[in-house]
Amino acid sequence: MKPQSIAVDQPQYVESIQAGRGIAALLVVIHHAAQKAHALSGGAIPLFDFGIIGVDIFFMISGFIIYFVTANKTMTHVEFMEKRIIRVFPLYWGLSLLALLVFIFVPKLINSNAQQPTDIAASFFLWPTSAPYLVNNGWTLTYEIIFYGLWALVALPTARPKNAYLACLVLAAASFIGLLSGIDYKVMNFSLFLEFAFGVAIGVAFKKGLIRQSTPASIVLIVVGAFLAHLAISEGLGSSELRGFALAIPSAMIFFGLISLGPFWARLRVILAIGDSSYSLYLFHPFILVAIPLTVKLLGFTSVPQILAISVAICIASIWASHMVYRFVEFPLTQMMRGMIKSAKSFNAARAR
Repeated sequence: MKPQSIAVDQPQYVESIQAGRGIAALLVVIHHAAQKAHALSGGAIPLFDFGIIGVDIFFMISGFIIYFVTANKTMTHVEFMEKRIIRVFPLYWGLSLLALLVFIFVPKLINSNAQQPTDIAASFFLWPTSAPYLVNNGWTLTYEIIFYGLWALVALPTARPKNAYLACLVLAAASFIGLLSGIDYKVMNFSLFLEFAFGVAIGVAFKKGLIRQSTPASIVLIVVGAFLAHLAISEGLGSSELRGFALAIPSAMIFFGLISLGPFWARLRVILAIGDSSYSLYLFHPFILVAIPLTVKLLGFTSVPQILAISVAICIASIWASHMVYRFVEFPLTQMMRGMIKSAKSFNAARAR
């Protein structure tokens, strides 16, 4: 069967992206659950360090989406940042406030294994720091916000392909210059901006109809990309200043393979549902996974099968709970914020007449 290009207005475009989001979020959840199970079992349950690739895939998706939603459209810098802030901050700030309450009353439940004290101010303002945030996964949002700012400055008000290429060059340059700057990579790992550049480049290719549906080729890309990522992570590059350089190409291969599968994802409704709630899952799952050590100790479990069973059960519970957060908190909150902004603009426009 001859490979077919995926049109940008086809439903499988959305399904492919949602599937990518869902898989990326699941990788991160399993990684964090495995860390807890590993510690509780005295190392008998292996770590799942490969799961960190979920973050790198998220950065790819972000680059892809930002190009796609702004491509060949006229949008002011303020409009763009306004939309991104509404998308990122309401849920994040809400969960940060929840974490702050927990931190005040039961501090051992927040970043209990961290080597530095939790940085509360940085948690809310997302400025770079080596200290943990209240919602520890929030560190990735710092990179997202900086990427949005760079994109607004370089690619807008009209994100044509040439603007996108320029943005990719700026992101790549930032990665290399940052590496030479001497800034502690635990504060700001500049190499990660390269992954946004790859995502943008894939978005340009997609928009031009250059991505083809081919299940065999997609599977090969995903498998080879996962193998290369495993090698890099096994060598410790996933937790180094070279992370972006080491994982950009493997992550791009995985992401490219995922979106090239096209209509395949329509059959996997669970993955698509997880993709819908992936932002909630990414931020909220640590609140649920804290129950793994609490439950194991409460029940007095010590065997590997028992610890593994509790870990799996609570992972599943975190997926369900996060979907509820998406349905009843994230989605309504985002819609409410958009409505408030729209109403404020309409009111101001009416007053100006």
